[in-house]
Amino acid sequence: MGESITNVMWKKVLKIFAILYFPILILTFVLIFYQKKEQLSALVQVEERGATYKKNYLLDLYTSLVYSTQYWGEIEYPKDFNPLGNHTKFIDNYIEIINGFQDYDQFRFLDLKGKEFFRYQRENDKKMVFGPLQNKEDRAYVQSGLALKRGEIFLSAIDLNRENGVLETPYKPVVRGVAPIFNTLNEKIGIVVINYRMSRILNQLKAQITNSNFYLTDTNFNIITSNTRPYDLGYELHKSGKTLEENYNLNHLPLKKVIDTNFVDQGSVWTFKVFDFKKDFISKEGIFNTIPMIITPTDWVIVQEISPEFLDSWFFRLYKDFFIFNFFAVLALLILSYYIIKSRQQQEQFYEALDVKNKALSKGQAQLEKNNNQINAINKSLSIKNDQLKEFNYLVSHNLRSPVTSMSVIIDMLQEEKEPEKIKALLPKIATVSHSIYELTEDIRAYMAILDQNQIKVEILNVPKLIALVKNEFSDLMLGEQNFKIIVDFKEWEAVNFSKLYLKSILQNFISNAMKYRDTDKMESYVLFESKMENGHKVLYVKDNGVGINLERHGANIFKLYKRFHRNISGKGVGLFLVKSQLEALNAQISVESKEGQGTSFKINF
Repeated sequence: MGESITNVMWKKVLKIFAILYFPILILTFVLIFYQKKEQLSALVQVEERGATYKKNYLLDLYTSLVYSTQYWGEIEYPKDFNPLGNHTKFIDNYIEIINGFQDYDQFRFLDLKGKEFFRYQRENDKKMVFGPLQNKEDRAYVQSGLALKRGEIFLSAIDLNRENGVLETPYKPVVRGVAPIFNTLNEKIGIVVINYRMSRILNQLKAQITNSNFYLTDTNFNIITSNTRPYDLGYELHKSGKTLEENYNLNHLPLKKVIDTNFVDQGSVWTFKVFDFKKDFISKEGIFNTIPMIITPTDWVIVQEISPEFLDSWFFRLYKDFFIFNFFAVLALLILSYYIIKSRQQQEQFYEALDVKNKALSKGQAQLEKNNNQINAINKSLSIKNDQLKEFNYLVSHNLRSPVTSMSVIIDMLQEEKEPEKIKALLPKIATVSHSIYELTEDIRAYMAILDQNQIKVEILNVPKLIALVKNEFSDLMLGEQNFKIIVDFKEWEAVNFSKLYLKSILQNFISNAMKYRDTDKMESYVLFESKMENGHKVLYVKDNGVGINLERHGANIFKLYKRFHRNISGKGVGLFLVKSQLEALNAQISVESKEGQGTSFKINF
């Protein structure tokens, strides 16, 4: 009989548990979906920045190649120019210049029939020497060069150098720059052809900036170089005759028209960035006296791939937090469900006892009055218990909505801590961390909606309260383990119209940098947030007494990506770049003043 009652009770407990847990489970699935989507978007942005960096690096290098080629095309050569005969003194003035270019592999003058009349080449990858003259009239790059007019430059595709139609070994990836040359009578006397060695450039492009696979292809997606392959221009060596599309089965994707794009396919995230000479080279016009017309048979495409293996390891932490949260949610809800059923049973038992007493009270008025008083007292107690139960149910149902994934940090500390007093000091921090994570989750959900709408939501924000909220996200400050203070002085204004997600990120970066770059020789380190009104506009000053920055040396790079100024302190050089980007996205401006050993002061004009 007792066992049957217990089974019935636990069935009721599980029923209440299912009613409470189902909406929380749905909520966690929704949250993990949006977090995964947001993290994937962040990875794509990192890949786009990496591809843009490599594109700019390649553009800078090719600008120097164009400039170098143009230089030789603008020289006025003697009439009947013969550098190996009666004009050796003339060419001797330029030999030192040729020797100074480490990327020159061959330097040649060809006549209007495509025959060399000067050849200066690198021997065994070391010094430059004079080489035997050759007839190059059948080469495509020579034919293209002979058709050039003044002010035009031809750049060949990247290929492996051939001598007399045979691949030169060791293999040499080269680009040929060709420009027409003219004598003092303004007569076209031939062309200058420079073979630029590309091995060093290709190796630097393959250096990993992010955890991704890199490919440099032509517009037909033939793979020129990649950090996944042992050979450059493998398709010329017949090491791999397949293009990028064929290797990764991307033929069904809309890549026939080469454009900047990114997409997810077969578990990989792909980012394509086109290197277009005609479009991109205009940005470099300031370094040239006259802008050359560049003629080239191909452009290039920078491709970055985030592999499925990396994505799986990246999202593993998200899934881990999801399971930790659900474990604690199940445990808490089972306890709550048991308490609810137990309370109901106590109520039923109370009402049964009350019925017996009411029957006994009917025996006499005096006893009835006495029993009524007891009943009133019991009812009052019951009412208080019911109110407490409702309040408890409300608090639990709302507080459990927030993902407690970041509780794992405090939980790990609790598991590792042995001293009871320190354990007691850590326990209250769980509620604060949970609340901060909930706020962050709501912000992320709102930000995902903003991304879908392609706009940034701004709202009126209380900056001192937001600073207090951000402070709770630094466990070292919460635990009092840092000799560091956050000081706020908002006498002139407190509220500002801005993006909450951006402002939180900006405040996090300022606090994190002030802590990281504090001066350990000083008695106390701090960061001060101070509001001012200047010329009718709101201004926020952020000042610290840290190690400071040498602006004379680093001022031009302080807000640039991947720039660091203290070699003895770890960092990625991203924080101030993000701060400036987020401020300028909403038309806010930032400036800096700093002295080494005295600290740094940032000024933000909203």
